[in-house]
Amino acid sequence: RDVTVFQKKHQVGEGTYGSVFVGADKVTGEVVALKRINTEEEENGFPITAIREVKILKALNHDNIVQLKEIVTSKGETTSYQGDIPKNVFMVFEYLEFDLTGIIETPEIKITQDHIKSWSKQLLKGVHYMHTNKIIHRDLKSSNLLINRRGELKIADWGLARSWNSEMKRLTNRVITLWYRPPELLLGCINYSTKIDMWSVGCIIAEMFRRGGLLKGSSEASQLDLIFRVMGHPTTEDWPNINKMCPLWKNYEPKSSDEVLPRRLREELKNRLPAAATSWMTPHAMDMIDNLLAYNPDKRWSAAQALTAEWFFDNPLVKTADQLNMKFGVDSAHEWEARKKHKEMMAQRKARAEQ
Repeated sequence: RDVTVFQKKHQVGEGTYGSVFVGADKVTGEVVALKRINTEEEENGFPITAIREVKILKALNHDNIVQLKEIVTSKGETTSYQGDIPKNVFMVFEYLEFDLTGIIETPEIKITQDHIKSWSKQLLKGVHYMHTNKIIHRDLKSSNLLINRRGELKIADWGLARSWNSEMKRLTNRVITLWYRPPELLLGCINYSTKIDMWSVGCIIAEMFRRGGLLKGSSEASQLDLIFRVMGHPTTEDWPNINKMCPLWKNYEPKSSDEVLPRRLREELKNRLPAAATSWMTPHAMDMIDNLLAYNPDKRWSAAQALTAEWFFDNPLVKTADQLNMKFGVDSAHEWEARKKHKEMMAQRKARAEQ
């Protein structure tokens, strides 16, 4: 089909390889998200990330994974050097009104314990399904978790995902957005497993409680430094094959026992919480985050283990998506919109200050 079957509305995002717009089917009125894949800059005509995303999404079908509906093109427009490739290709997705970053960064939106529990469980269900199907996402972060008016959470942005098996020995470690990147990747590991995604999940759950990132580094070195300060230094007792697995560990290993920093994640989790959330961060909630943020990937909880966490069986019990209060007082909230609004506000402030 041609992209003209949709009425293109406003932009809601900026992906790895193009912009994301809201669109409406001119015949049915169905609202969709249109992700533009810019083929113009690509030597081979089509970005590998887009090919991967399409291939993986075609293979996956789960309530907590975003649904790719179809692929449409802008007919008649082709790239300058490869006449047969359409200039613009659009991936058509179901439209979800919010992403988790947009929700967290919109002060008017009230996040409750019910939201945190339900979205944590939905996220883990989606991750469990994907890992069972031997797929690693490699870019789990709050802005890639879409949420609709019905309270359903869906994992999006599969451009870095790939199929995985335990025989794979050489994978790139330049994946996962810095704040969500696990220590083994920062320490140069190239034969990692699905457990890299679980570290990201731990960071995301902590972020929901805090309404802000847990480990907000600005470079690989500062990210590692932050991890060590909060999690302490890994030890060979806890992670016996760290030297074999992580070639860069030798550069960071404390020279004497006096230099070894203790793990203080639980203290950190209790600090800097919004007032309402202090009673929600129970010992069982901390247990789960602690196990998801274990240094040793072999000891780090899988999604299946996390789904049996005691926290999910404590009161208040997990609500299903349709039981959540989704009256947020705003029509939509995505990271791109929230950041744009923030930039505009800062510019206005600056202009006022200069008057």
